[in-house]
Amino acid sequence: MPDSQITIELDDSNARSHYADVAQVKASRDGFMLLFGRRRPGRQDKNAHRVPLEMLINLNPVAAKRLSIQLDAVIRQYETKFGLLQGKMLRQQKLEPTPPMPTPVFRSAGGTEKADLLFRFLEAHQAKPAFERSWGFLSRKLHANRFLLGFEKKRIGLNPAEKIAAVCRRMEMPEDFLAVFLKNLPGAGIVGFGFAEDGDACMVKAYLELGAPFYRAGGTLHKSEPYLSHLGLKWDADDSSRKALARYTCVPGCDFREVQKRLSDGFYNGTSENPLGIINGILNLAASRGGRQQFDYLDVTEEKNPRSSYDINLYGATLQLNEIHSFLLDICRYYRISEKRFGNRYEQAKNHILGHIAGGRDRNGKDFLTLYFGE
Repeated sequence: MPDSQITIELDDSNARSHYADVAQVKASRDGFMLLFGRRRPGRQDKNAHRVPLEMLINLNPVAAKRLSIQLDAVIRQYETKFGLLQGKMLRQQKLEPTPPMPTPVFRSAGGTEKADLLFRFLEAHQAKPAFERSWGFLSRKLHANRFLLGFEKKRIGLNPAEKIAAVCRRMEMPEDFLAVFLKNLPGAGIVGFGFAEDGDACMVKAYLELGAPFYRAGGTLHKSEPYLSHLGLKWDADDSSRKALARYTCVPGCDFREVQKRLSDGFYNGTSENPLGIINGILNLAASRGGRQQFDYLDVTEEKNPRSSYDINLYGATLQLNEIHSFLLDICRYYRISEKRFGNRYEQAKNHILGHIAGGRDRNGKDFLTLYFGE
């Protein structure tokens, strides 16, 4: 049975619970050792504390790497809920944080100006958004000067719709799009904005994340059939007549095999001359992380152009980009992109978490693949 189909269930019936307030990690070529101990009351040298070792666990390197990623994710969740761990008793060496990636400056003066408007708007309302970047792969092209950010509408304070509409006007959202945006804004919990450079042009993007509908059966709430989950309104920063309205349809509860079938039948026609094998490799790795079997899957279309694409959310797998480095090189080879050129981008982002994979046909009918990643 392949790893992607194995579900790991831990039996804790014979587990013993130990408390530890000191932990260390040691490594050798063959594996990692986790050492746990507990301080004992009594007189101790002020510069050295003798702590009896109570437990030693040996891990193979793969298990240690998975534990590290899972522990990092859980600590982030803990600090988000309960506050940062910055007590005076924390003496362990801190890891250097991932350096922040530079704020984009675009060739398009309109794009740079509108991005600045957006950042000043968020700063003025003390709204700290979730931030992610992306790499867009097309034949012989790598689009890397791109970002998306999202925030809860309620973070904007009183009358959020008014304030968000005002910044949309300042960013010159087309009037017909603004009408669609304002009509759907009351039903959106999350609002997003993005910028994507393509040559000398820059597309501005506004997104609304709509709530998932539910139905009641047998006294229990269930997710609905496929539903409209997002709207994307996109326009050229220097020429707002160049625009596109995207609709994102969520297909709830897609398991691993169904996602593979949808990609093969709907976008890659079951042929070998496409990036499907690479994508399946990444999905296999994501599925093996904790026995994950379901993915958030979206079908994407745009009005008045041939775009037909998909979006798969993989944040739950907490895969760092350095874990899929070989797949990233395969993508570069498939789209005939210089590995050296990509390598410069990769080094800045290799410790970030893979977020989404999107692909299919773009609004010009060309094959594309986009990887989104966040901190």
